[in-house]
Amino acid sequence: MCTKNIIYFEHYSNYVDKCGIMVFEGRPEEILEQEYRKFFETHGRSLETWKRAVQLTPLGVHSNYRLTRPFPVYFGKGEGAYLTDVDGRKYIDFNMGFGALVSGHSNKVIVQELISRIENSTIFGFEDEESLNAAELINERFGTEMVRFSTTGTEATMHALRIARGYTGKTKVLKFEGCYHGSNQDLLFSVKPKPDEAGEERRPRPVPAGLGIPDFMKQGIVISQFNDTASTEELLDEYGEDIAAVILEPFPMNMGVIIPDREFIAMLRRKCDSIGAVLIFDEVKTCGKFYGGAEEVLGVRPDMKILGKAIGGGIPVSAIAGSSEMLSNIGPGKIAHAGTFNSNPLAMAAVSVTLGNVLTRSAMRNAQLLSQELAKGYSDLMADRHLEFHVPVAGLSGAISFNHREPKNWREFLKGDVGKWNYYYIAMLNRGVIPAGPGADEQWTVSVMHSKEEIENTLEAFKDIVPSIGMNFPLLEVEESV
Repeated sequence: MCTKNIIYFEHYSNYVDKCGIMVFEGRPEEILEQEYRKFFETHGRSLETWKRAVQLTPLGVHSNYRLTRPFPVYFGKGEGAYLTDVDGRKYIDFNMGFGALVSGHSNKVIVQELISRIENSTIFGFEDEESLNAAELINERFGTEMVRFSTTGTEATMHALRIARGYTGKTKVLKFEGCYHGSNQDLLFSVKPKPDEAGEERRPRPVPAGLGIPDFMKQGIVISQFNDTASTEELLDEYGEDIAAVILEPFPMNMGVIIPDREFIAMLRRKCDSIGAVLIFDEVKTCGKFYGGAEEVLGVRPDMKILGKAIGGGIPVSAIAGSSEMLSNIGPGKIAHAGTFNSNPLAMAAVSVTLGNVLTRSAMRNAQLLSQELAKGYSDLMADRHLEFHVPVAGLSGAISFNHREPKNWREFLKGDVGKWNYYYIAMLNRGVIPAGPGADEQWTVSVMHSKEEIENTLEAFKDIVPSIGMNFPLLEVEESV
């Protein structure tokens, strides 16, 4: 069967020539073969597009996360809860831009605001008055005092670490195995490590996420296990004098969906206070899963929050938000923070209209209810077949984990059956549903433009494939995607 690993062969042309029907000569389970055959037969233009793309850009994609088996689907239009690919196939979309499109595709309220903004320039090179309104909306909604805008989540986490180090005068950062904080190389450790490389579960070794990361950078990172209160507390006691910051996804969403233990989160707050470290919530994803972000659900206030994705309604923007005491240390000759596209007028207009008019509390509450309905439908259908599964839900997102227990951290997540997930994903694509982000470590996102009709149609598609999910599909590993 065609896998991601084949794509790394030196000669792309050899691979794309093989990516026809003959890709199945290894004879995997017949049912999986049928789904892949159907995929090839109905995605001819995407395949031809990809053959061209691999000559122009590495692997034919501009983000490694978009590399999917057997080849990427190329899209041309998005509207509401739907995407249409270059072959003219229409899908109910639950990836929603990896969670960036909680507002939905081409939301008319946002589109009209952006058209007006574009007519008056998209960048000034100076400050835009709208940035004040956008910052006030963020402070009010997320319980912060000051904001600095940037463009991507990667930039925001990079700057946040510098702020924490400058504020505390310390250098080390504690992060958690399986958490992803963008391609900021300070934090590109233990994103999706193999256990035999990562060592002891309670005291993991930092594993770089690929080549090009200098070995000396390990000296600035401490790795812990998410939801393990005792071992994390021990590490914070041991390294406390050197820890500038603890950074985490409060609901990890790069290993499906992980539900945090509340005492674990409360302990992090107490220990950061006691050792003088900055507690950072990376809410690039979770700021769009709950109206007020993770703090509203967990009742724990971090010192800094990294916001992104959903706040821009589809326009690239991120924000570092926190206390005025900490962020007021930013400035020339103090803590550096700059960027030509920071707080550009297009992004500020997008933030204002998205948070002010689209992602309202009532609209997000409705999306959360639909997410729960989707999770219940999946669960009921799999329970009827006596399958081994868990469907954790966090706000308007959730994930299917073919696991004997609901995972609480990366090591437990790895025990899930990725082969079953692979079948579920491609079979749902063939039935007109993008059920989640393209990987077993991703989750679904229900937008404010989804309705009960999309949920019902998705469950009808799932009903068609669930009898086959119990089969023993080829075992696959979760692959490093960064």
